Amino acid sequence: MVDADDLERLAKLLTDKRQLAEQYYARACRLVGQAQATPLAAMLRWAGDTATELGNRAAIVRAAEKGGDPFGALSAFGLSTALGTVSGEDRTRLTKDLKSVIARGATARPEQRTAAIRKFFEKLTAAERALLAIEQPDVVGRLDGAPATVRYAANRLLIERAVAHEQKDLAALKATDPKNPQATLLEDRVARMTEFLRPRVTGDGRSVPRQFLLFDPAGDGRVAEVFGNLATAKHVAVMVPGITNRLDNYNDIARDATLLMIDPETKKDLPESAVITWLGYDTPEFGDSVLPAKAEAGAPALHSFRAGLETAKGAKVALFAHSYGTLLSSKALQEGTPFDSVVFMGSPGLGPTIKSAADLKLGPGTQVFAMRAPGDWVSYTEAHGRDPAEMAGIRRLATGRSSGHSEYYMQKNTGLNNLQTILTGDGCVQTFIGSPKLDDEQFGAANVRVLVKELQSRVPQWKVGELATAFEPIITEVMSGGTDIPTLTALTTKTLADSGLGGYFAPQDVAQIVGRSLTEAGLDQR
Repeated sequence: MVDADDLERLAKLLTDKRQLAEQYYARACRLVGQAQATPLAAMLRWAGDTATELGNRAAIVRAAEKGGDPFGALSAFGLSTALGTVSGEDRTRLTKDLKSVIARGATARPEQRTAAIRKFFEKLTAAERALLAIEQPDVVGRLDGAPATVRYAANRLLIERAVAHEQKDLAALKATDPKNPQATLLEDRVARMTEFLRPRVTGDGRSVPRQFLLFDPAGDGRVAEVFGNLATAKHVAVMVPGITNRLDNYNDIARDATLLMIDPETKKDLPESAVITWLGYDTPEFGDSVLPAKAEAGAPALHSFRAGLETAKGAKVALFAHSYGTLLSSKALQEGTPFDSVVFMGSPGLGPTIKSAADLKLGPGTQVFAMRAPGDWVSYTEAHGRDPAEMAGIRRLATGRSSGHSEYYMQKNTGLNNLQTILTGDGCVQTFIGSPKLDDEQFGAANVRVLVKELQSRVPQWKVGELATAFEPIITEVMSGGTDIPTLTALTTKTLADSGLGGYFAPQDVAQIVGRSLTEAGLDQR
């Protein structure tokens, strides 16, 4: 096992001997001439180069002691491995200065904070930037405003360490409690993270390392991945997903990003384009998706991420938000987060105060679009306000063959074509043709909307999440149009009782709510 302290001692010994050798070289040049002293000069160069290389190796070994392959992480993204050129004093200064600039920006607006971070890194040498990536990856990997390649290297190292850690946890769990449901979740997480370390094959067949601007395995996990070359892309899309997205099922988001990146004509990556998946917040499950808390908590993170995004000069950046991600994006936009274009897909609403595009207070020239596919019950419930697909100032787009809540990125389809057109700015979008009313698109849509709102109004706010989880199967059944008054009343009564929420409703309340919801849909005679 190579010891970093031994390498550093050997490097110091060579440096000290080199200083003595320089004195002999100077004397030899005076006594026998420079030509005769050439062998000594070669030895001096060897001693200097070797001392530097030993210092580099010592720094890398020290970082590797915490896990992962720091040399590989730096090399994968073209960062310097000449870490021995940074002295011990400089390392202490770097750590102190980075901590200071982060602390000073803690209460500043995202634009000011990320500008200060960017300026700090611009003053560093290549070796100093690389050193911070492998010595403080947990800080640098998520640091908005830091250079993208530095964050890529830091997060790759974090992924390697997380894989090793969770593999140990998985082995221990299988040995002691193999039937524990947590084992399946851990297996999926380890599988996803292991895939992160494998190259991505681009549309033209090149293998490139996967690029992460954020990686945090804590809880459900947080990830931001870049598809394409962010440094040269003139067109960038940031995808914000919604409910039930986590590290273990991240493949679904990555698949959509890959489909968005592929040119339908050439089958290669779209030219001069990049796509970013931003799973940078704690997404809700069905139970708490009716509450705005996680959107409110996540909006500042999206604002910060956008402010710190390192893009090519003049690049256009689009925001593609889906499901609960539209609520979070709405709140980020209201904070002043700038995007050149915005698309809301399958939205449960943008907040109770948002009635039109003007309420978002967007910058001049920002284009706003919306998509709602037939059968997307998340939109039909309008759990967080009006669906943007029906708002003034928002252009509704056609979705083609898409149906339900999760097919907006369907391959070879009008919806995906529209998204690619907005991303690249090349061509014309296809707008929705038909009645914009919810109940004209899906049997039972108005029914669901009234049923959900009436039920929610009868329970305390802290119970709304439980209610949503319990009624999700019923909502799906109602959307299919196969439920009459007696059946729906019985299902509702049983579900309330089974979930422990029946105490908030009298029998006549349930009958009244069901009757009202079916009347709204014109089904009261069934």
